[in-house]
Amino acid sequence: MEINSLSKQTVSQEDVAVAIEFAADFSRELQRYKGRLTGTAQETACARAIRSRLEEETDTPVRMEAFKAKPALGRGCFFMLGIWFLLSYTLYYVSFAGGRLAGILLTLIALINFAVGSIIILLLFLGNRKLSGILSEQVSYNVVGECCKNRDRDVKERVIVIADSHDAVQGSMLRDYGLMRRLTVLLCPISAAVFVIFSILKMAIGTEGADASVKISVFTVVPAVLGVMGVVATLFHYSPSPRHAKIPNGLATCTAMATYAYFAEQPRLVPDDVRIVYASFGGENSAHSGAEAFIKAHPDFRDARIICIGDMSGAELKIAEYDPIRRLTFSTGLTSSVSGVAHEQGVEITTIPHRTFAQKLSALHGYPSTAFAKQGVQSTTLMSLGEYVDDKIESKMFKLAVGTVFKLFGDIPVQKEGSAAEDIKAELTEMHTISSK
Repeated sequence: MEINSLSKQTVSQEDVAVAIEFAADFSRELQRYKGRLTGTAQETACARAIRSRLEEETDTPVRMEAFKAKPALGRGCFFMLGIWFLLSYTLYYVSFAGGRLAGILLTLIALINFAVGSIIILLLFLGNRKLSGILSEQVSYNVVGECCKNRDRDVKERVIVIADSHDAVQGSMLRDYGLMRRLTVLLCPISAAVFVIFSILKMAIGTEGADASVKISVFTVVPAVLGVMGVVATLFHYSPSPRHAKIPNGLATCTAMATYAYFAEQPRLVPDDVRIVYASFGGENSAHSGAEAFIKAHPDFRDARIICIGDMSGAELKIAEYDPIRRLTFSTGLTSSVSGVAHEQGVEITTIPHRTFAQKLSALHGYPSTAFAKQGVQSTTLMSLGEYVDDKIESKMFKLAVGTVFKLFGDIPVQKEGSAAEDIKAELTEMHTISSK
């Protein structure tokens, strides 16, 4: 079958029905693995379940790839900010016990401690790996399956990856997560600002003199009230306990699996030089550790096109094209391909907005494509957002994902035979030249 005709294939209603039935069944099974935070036994059990079910469905080899992740990286370190805030306030109040000079020095130490610690923790919260050496590691797993017809390793394959993540997001100690988030966004900046301002004022004005009791009251009561609010908000917002985890509905994982299975079970639909890869990332909510480990473990996939299926928690199809916090633009070619397929299918899909502060804040932790964009790998992230989940959203996402893969058959340039061997030969020659020098 010609590539041009392959790129125009459509999905039958029967195949859609099979995919929806699979998603409904397996998503219920995934609900067993509650609290599957990064590096936990529940996350590992979930990865094993995905591997077993995918092998059963596709009769293709599926493996678990271990990597070291840091559970406290990203959202997981936010509670540390509360602990650090509490330590800084303790030093601040201890400063009232000494004289003028001792009070100034202790207050200055408290202020520096707060500023430096807060900056480090917030950078870790945003996923900074340069500072992550202070965090403990746990073993997490990616689940990877591959199907292809090409066995000639001298032919450079065109790789298409269908990806999802199976780990859970850290939840709040309070049942109403939305309320907790709004309180945190409001109280933490105010509490931090009050601490800094009152520390500076205390060093400048002091607590001595005729009105010492008034000064002490002002410098203790106001920071205490707002400080307690800030500490509680940061400690309660993201809980490190698996029992507070926000359990994903599993629809993204099931849709990605169904998309891969569609091609693995019908190899005649795949061009001879195309490798279809399935990847389910563990540790993804710990600063995209799973996606980063995947691309490091597979440097031969750096020319791949990666379709990430993110959260499916609403009825509106969305595509992420940009990470406004890190100023990373995802693959414009893939975005255009997805948008074109959606138009052909009569499906409405919009890009995730990122103009306002609130919109940028919603992208604070990035998307699965963020890790790939950092490595220069072409990727895009599909999601479904909204207040409720439409019962048709699974079929829309499945058809969109399959249609995008078909379109990529024609969009990805065909590599000439022998190009991979020539690349390896050139690389070995370069290494030999360097070593001889």
